[in-house]
Amino acid sequence: MKFLIPVLLIFLFLSAQIVAQNRIKIDGFFDDWSSNIMTYVDDSLDSQGIELLEFSVCNDNEYLYVRIKLSDEIDLTEPFYNPAEVLINIDADNNQFTGYSTNNIGSEYGINFFKKKIFDDTDPNMVDTLSLYALDIIPLPSYTSDEFEIAINRALFSDTICISIREKLGNDYMPDNGSVFMYVFNNCSSPTTTSVNFSKNDPKNLRLMTYNVFSNGLINNNRVDEHRRIFGSVNADIITFQECGNTTYNDVMGFLNTNPIYYPYIYPDLNSGNLTISKYPSLQSWQVANKIDAELIDLPDSIYSTDILILNGHPPCCLNNQGRQEHFDALIQFIHDAKTIGGVIDLPMNTPISFSGDMNLVGYSEQYYTIVNGTISDTSTYGIGGLPDWDNTPLKDQVAYFNEKDIAYTWDISNPIVGDFPSGRLDFVFFTNSVMSVDKSFILSTEHMSTPLLNQNNLFWDDTKKASDHFPVIVDFVLPTHILNIKNADHGLGFNFSPNPSKGIVHINKANPKKVLLEIFNIEGHLLEQINMNSNELAIDLSVYPKGIYFIQMVSSEGIFTRKLIRI
Repeated sequence: MKFLIPVLLIFLFLSAQIVAQNRIKIDGFFDDWSSNIMTYVDDSLDSQGIELLEFSVCNDNEYLYVRIKLSDEIDLTEPFYNPAEVLINIDADNNQFTGYSTNNIGSEYGINFFKKKIFDDTDPNMVDTLSLYALDIIPLPSYTSDEFEIAINRALFSDTICISIREKLGNDYMPDNGSVFMYVFNNCSSPTTTSVNFSKNDPKNLRLMTYNVFSNGLINNNRVDEHRRIFGSVNADIITFQECGNTTYNDVMGFLNTNPIYYPYIYPDLNSGNLTISKYPSLQSWQVANKIDAELIDLPDSIYSTDILILNGHPPCCLNNQGRQEHFDALIQFIHDAKTIGGVIDLPMNTPISFSGDMNLVGYSEQYYTIVNGTISDTSTYGIGGLPDWDNTPLKDQVAYFNEKDIAYTWDISNPIVGDFPSGRLDFVFFTNSVMSVDKSFILSTEHMSTPLLNQNNLFWDDTKKASDHFPVIVDFVLPTHILNIKNADHGLGFNFSPNPSKGIVHINKANPKKVLLEIFNIEGHLLEQINMNSNELAIDLSVYPKGIYFIQMVSSEGIFTRKLIRI
C-alpha cells in the first residue's frame, strides 16, 4: 500500500508551519533533512531490481531539493554492480495535459541521471535534449550511495508542480497506483544569509588551500592571471596543488614573483603532478603512493607547539576504482606506520595530520570510508588498517561550502553538453580532529560570489570559471600553541643541535664559551630536566622520554634562547 506523507490538504496546512524551519545544505549528507519535510514512502516489494524506498521534497527561493532513498547502493551516473537508471520527471506547470505523459503527470522536464541528460518537453511539437547543467542540477554524494540529495534550479517551474521518480531497469515508480505527488513551493528551507569572508579569525590559525589547477594552470598563459588573483586573495600558509606534472621549481618561482607574500619552500613532484608550497620548511618528504606525497612541515616554534604532516593526493580518476582503492589503502598503511615505532616514518605522538587534494571520489563509496575509517581493502598488501586518528577515531571530513551558498560541490564543467557529468564534490580536506580543529572553511567559486565580495578580494566573477574545472578549498586549522615564551635569538652563543629529529642522542654545540643552563620541557610546558653546560659541547639523551615534541631552553647572562626538538 502506497501513501503520501502528508496528503495534499494536510501538507498545505502544515506548510505555513514549517517555513524557514529547515536549512538544506547540498553536501551529500542528510542530517539537515528533518522529519517535517514532505515525504512519499513506497512499498519495498514492487520492483524487479533496485527498490525505490522514499523521496522527500523541499525548496528555497532558488532551488528545488529532492532526497531519494533506495534499497541498495547505486551509482547515479556510471555503471555499477547494482545496475540502476534513476529518472525524475517534473510537471513544471502542474498540467497533466501538457508535456510528456508519464505516471499520471505531464512532464516538461525528464531528468535521466545515468544518461546525463534532460528531456525538454515544453514544446508540444518537438523534444529537445539538454545537459544536466541547463537546470543547474547538483546530485551529491558523487560516489555510490543508497541515498542522494539533488538540487534543481526552480526558475522555470510554476509555484505548484508534480513529481514522478522512476528506476527504469526495475520499472519501479514513486508514486504509483494512480497517485500523484503534488508539491507547492513554500520555501521550507531557509538559505544562509551570512557571507564567509576571506580573512582569518585568528592570525595563529594555519590556513591550508588545496586546488587542482587543471593541466599545469600555473604556467598556462591563458589562465595564469586568474590563478595569480585566486592565489593572492587566499593568503594560505600551505598550498597543495594537483595537476602540476610539467610545472618545475623555476616555473613556480616565476608564478610567485608577482605575489607580495613570500613562499620560500616549494616541493614539486613531477611524477605525481602534486605540488606543495609553504611559508615554512619541510623536515622530511615521503612518497606514500604514486600520486600521494607527504611533507612534515616545521611550523614556527614561536607560535606552535607542534609540526604538521601534510599529505597531498590526486589518485586515479573515473572508472579506475581499483587504482583509487590501492592509493587509499597505502595512505592508511602510511598513517598507521607514522603512529607506531619503526617503518618508514615515526611521527611524534599527536602530530596533526592533514590529507587534502582532488580525491576523484566518483566511484565506489568504499574508497571514501577507507580514508575516514581506515578500512583497508587489500589487507595482504597494506595490513589490517584501523581507525586512523591518534585517539583511534575516524578522520574528520571538513565539509566546506561556497562563501554565500550552502552548496559543497568542487568541480563542474564550464561549457557543458548533453552527456557531461554533473557538478560533483571531488576535492576534500581530511584531518585528525583529535589534535586539531577547524575555525573556518570555504570553497572559492567566483561565479557564486556577490559583487562586494569579489571587489573586496580583488577577484573577477569568472576567475575560477577560467582558471580550472575545480574550485579551491580553504581551511583554517586551529593547532596547539605552546605555553612557553619562545625566544629564537641565541644572543651570539652560536647554538647547533644535531640530529633533529632524533631517536635519542642530541649533540649540542655552541660557539661562545659562556656558561649556559639547559632546561628541557615537554610539550605541555612541564620542566623535565636541568643541565649545566660548562663546555662548548654536550650530548643529551631524549630516549628516556616518550616520542614527541620537546623544548630546550638555554638560559645565560645574555638572555634566553629556546629550540624545539623532536624525539622519534
